[in-house]
Amino acid sequence: MNNEIKYIMSELEVIYAFYQDKFSLKRIKAYILSMPEGSKIVNVEPGQVSIYDHMVTLPIADFNDTTDSVSLLQLSHTMVNNRQGLDLDDDAERIVELVNRLIKLLG
Repeated sequence: MNNEIKYIMSELEVIYAFYQDKFSLKRIKAYILSMPEGSKIVNVEPGQVSIYDHMVTLPIADFNDTTDSVSLLQLSHTMVNNRQGLDLDDDAERIVELVNRLIKLLG
């Protein structure tokens, strides 16, 4: 793995550790890093999603096939209620940027 990929993964690990989201990082590893033959993430965009009566921006992954788009950040009720909306937006944008860079590097 080259240094830029390691840097991206370590930055993603920090973000996901903060949100205590172990599932989304596994999803990135399974659908991008393992270079799957079938479904794979081809693009990530920010999208507005309603969670716990709040509209928040989340990184939404698009796949190369008919697989439904999925969020790449799982948020707890406490996190949504206690974290500033702009901070959530900034973190979602950072995930979008990092994952799209990762896709380009491996593409």
